[in-house]
Amino acid sequence: MFFEGAFDMKRILTATVMTVMVFLLAACGAQKNDLDTGYGLVRQGDCAGAQVYLDNTIAQPRSAMDMAYAYFLKGRCAEQASDYETAYENFYAAKVLVCYVVSTSTHVNLDTYARSEYCQKIIPEKLEALSAKIGDPAKVEAIKGRVNGILRADYLKRFDKKPN
Repeated sequence: MFFEGAFDMKRILTATVMTVMVFLLAACGAQKNDLDTGYGLVRQGDCAGAQVYLDNTIAQPRSAMDMAYAYFLKGRCAEQASDYETAYENFYAAKVLVCYVVSTSTHVNLDTYARSEYCQKIIPEKLEALSAKIGDPAKVEAIKGRVNGILRADYLKRFDKKPN
């Protein structure tokens, strides 16, 4: 009889611990970061409201891809506002970052293929169209130089994964 009571108590304790863990995991998964918030605002058409969140992501990214996507969204907003130079700058930064991630990937998976498509086709086509709208090759080169200065190799290396 004593053992039966101990067994019931163990089951109740296990069920309680499991319930608490489920709630904690759900709470962690529900947390939004600046990129999520910025993306949601861009989807709602509020590019002006999204800028602060996208800038925060760029200033303190969790990964190079978070930073790339923030630049991509900023480029999309600038393009919609017909600010082609700013759009070019942001899309070019996104391209540099995505291509960096692709070139330093150690594991090839579906994400790598999608990123490669953005690096080699989608963003370059967008840059070509924006370059034509800017109409001044010197301005385009100046934009590239500015972005390359910001995203120089030393800065990108902070995203390299250290071998364990």
